Amino acid sequence: MPQPVDPRFPVAIQELWATLTADVVWLHGRWIIYRQLFGTNKERVDLLNETAGTVTWILQHLLLHDVQISLSKIGDPAGSGSRQNLTLRRLQITLRDAGELELSEKMEPFLAAFEASCEKVRHRRNKWIAHNDLSTKIAARSEPLSGPSREEIELSLSALRDVMNCVELKFKESQTVYEHFAMNEDGEYLISALARSKRYRELVKEGAIPRDDYRKRFPQGI
Repeated sequence: MPQPVDPRFPVAIQELWATLTADVVWLHGRWIIYRQLFGTNKERVDLLNETAGTVTWILQHLLLHDVQISLSKIGDPAGSGSRQNLTLRRLQITLRDAGELELSEKMEPFLAAFEASCEKVRHRRNKWIAHNDLSTKIAARSEPLSGPSREEIELSLSALRDVMNCVELKFKESQTVYEHFAMNEDGEYLISALARSKRYRELVKEGAIPRDDYRKRFPQGI
């Protein structure tokens, strides 16, 4: 569903801002889910591996790759020629062209800090996440490729929020707390469901629940 535009922003950036904001919100949402699943405690990781080890491994890598690709795309150049990208640099240029010169200049140090924080992320995206650089992939046979630390991603997201809130403060006199984005069925929901599933299996093993209970409840499978 398209995000509604905010009339408090200049017309030239209203649609760009609404789309970019939605991307940043859900980027934080995916990182929150990653932290809930894999960055809270060892017990959760053990539960995930015990109940769905292969899916867990795939999900962990997919989320990490997705977050890095998303950060890289948001930090890409504004475009070249007639090709334009939905990026922070595009936002800055559009603001400048709309006469918001002071704000465009104010964004610059925040943009530079964000781009610097994403240097390793962008390198991974270019070399082996979104592309198969030959020498990088061959070298990985003897020395496995290393992913980002949680601290690295957190720093990049913090720098991203600084850019977004720099603009938002200008037009709304408020900021969005992206890092506390709330979702209904998030990682906590999945952990709870898996914990209940584990307990169900224990009760079956203990004889408290008939072994064919599940098949009777879902005779056609799910």
